[in-house]
Amino acid sequence: MPELPEVETVRRGLLSLVGKRILSIELNRPNLRFPFPEDMDSISGRKILDIERRAKYLLIVLEGGLTWLAHLGMTGRFGHQPEGKHDHVVIDFEDGTRLVYTDPRRFGMMDLIRPGESHKLLKHLGPEPLGKNWSGARLHGSIRDRHVSIKSALLNQQIVVGIGNIYASEILFRSGISPKRLAKNISLNMANEIYRQTQHVLLTAIEAGGSTLKDGQFKQLDGDLGYFPHEFAVYDREGEICVDPNCGKMVKKIVQSGRSTFYCSGCQR
Repeated sequence: MPELPEVETVRRGLLSLVGKRILSIELNRPNLRFPFPEDMDSISGRKILDIERRAKYLLIVLEGGLTWLAHLGMTGRFGHQPEGKHDHVVIDFEDGTRLVYTDPRRFGMMDLIRPGESHKLLKHLGPEPLGKNWSGARLHGSIRDRHVSIKSALLNQQIVVGIGNIYASEILFRSGISPKRLAKNISLNMANEIYRQTQHVLLTAIEAGGSTLKDGQFKQLDGDLGYFPHEFAVYDREGEICVDPNCGKMVKKIVQSGRSTFYCSGCQR
């Protein structure tokens, strides 16, 4: 599933649409994960004013106070060229350009936020990990009474948004903290280190265009892959030797809350 760096990469790719006016929208099916809103075609004739991101949601700000909300789900992606039978939404612009939403598994979703409304999916989200309102101290305060693993805590969207499974494993490895450690046993110093490594990992991943895994599902708008997997220290490296030359142990894989976690028992305590 696309995580914050992938969604941010898509957002930046979509910025070229700012200032363009939508000519028409074609829906090739009645729904994705949920039905499209009945007035989805009300985006036609409106100019795109901005492209924002909240957690893993894209917010396409339109004329007249309307916002088009999109979530990529597991396999959703935007591109400029049609790909085939999984092209579910096609948007044409007045200047002749086109935007196509493709989603083989249809776990993505789209909705409209009307003027003066707030969307239920955005109401209870926690702070942005790259924003000014999050810090090691805030992380420490939000987890100190939680009897769950620190890995699970980092995936809780009310604690911090967008980190996701891949980056949680990478952040904890670089922090030297076991994913099995209980959140309530994370000290302030540990929380500060998690915060620092979160900044480093997410910004590096965004610079690399996100992560395209072996399934090849995630692609940037122009079709390019995300190259952060070249930086993976533990994710998807089960049975391989730790990247720390002074360690020598193998990367392990466990399942936590139904999600795969990769870590090094020698480097992470």
